[in-house]
Amino acid sequence: MHKKTKIYFIGRKQGIGLRKYRLSHLENRRKLEAEGLKNAYEKIKQVRLIQNADVIWVRVRPEFTTDKERNMIENRLKKIRNKILIINDISVFENYDCKDSAFNLWNENGVKCPNYLTFELQKVENNLDQTIDDILSFLKKYKKIFLRTNNETASNGISILTSKSSKNEIQSIFLSLAERCKIHQSERKSTRIMAVEFINPRDNNGFQDLYRAHILFDKIISFYAVTSKKDVFHNIDMTIEDIDRFIMMNEKFQNKLEFLKPKIIRATESLKCNIGAIEFFLINNEPIFIELNPMWGGHASKYGFGDQSMQNYLIDNRINLENRIPNIYNFMDRELYYKNLFEYIHDYISKTTKL
Repeated sequence: MHKKTKIYFIGRKQGIGLRKYRLSHLENRRKLEAEGLKNAYEKIKQVRLIQNADVIWVRVRPEFTTDKERNMIENRLKKIRNKILIINDISVFENYDCKDSAFNLWNENGVKCPNYLTFELQKVENNLDQTIDDILSFLKKYKKIFLRTNNETASNGISILTSKSSKNEIQSIFLSLAERCKIHQSERKSTRIMAVEFINPRDNNGFQDLYRAHILFDKIISFYAVTSKKDVFHNIDMTIEDIDRFIMMNEKFQNKLEFLKPKIIRATESLKCNIGAIEFFLINNEPIFIELNPMWGGHASKYGFGDQSMQNYLIDNRINLENRIPNIYNFMDRELYYKNLFEYIHDYISKTTKL
């Protein structure tokens, strides 16, 4: 029997400074995650010295992590990087944090993603007319696009342009984003502006479905699909009116997963990531990847799927639905979910190293 895996956490607070070992300082600590770690005590335990670890987990929420904080973590990791396995190494931070960097890597590796343009402020400020013309040409090609910052989440710093958008409107939005970039660049130098193709996977009833898979090393540990008629939507936007489609999409996702798995893993590995929630659309059963977040922990992780009425329906009808959409209930059983996650870290380490 393998001995326990020793895990060390490091983030903007965890592993740094006062109280650095408390799980209360674990960045983006998900609901019941600490309990899941404690329940996995037969296989894994937290250690207080980085040099004693078998595995290190970097815990940073990308949108809040400054260059200074990244450098601080990098300085702690660089001495042991080739000696201890690292989950979510800070060295690949920009591969997923900057959407244009992610798209570029995906293009290089034959992974399908939206087309895009990137604008460096220093290069476009003295040639604004040409920049706006480039955006207009891009918009003419795709009819509908996002104009956005490259490293914000939750719909922050994102505008939608359509064929009806005027040149003056586009210029106004671009200049507003430019000011936004300048503010963010004081702490995150890689902030840029992007124009991104709007992917339209809508069905005949106006729904669009977004798929998410959670990857740890070489395994998909959880997955689900959400659905809405909105252009930009989040899990909480689903209501009881979406429940039938939500159930149907998740049933179908299970059947498609074996076919999709190699492409999902490849998309993750192309970013040199070994953990993350990767999101994609399906068009003609081909995934179009749009982003990876190594620190999932949003509304679904905290509360469940959809608004309160939809959450209540899933709870009240679990007996009837669990066999149809087990992936949803596995994700909702948070304490067991995180216990299994930490146990899998141990199992993977046991397979690949000699503890």
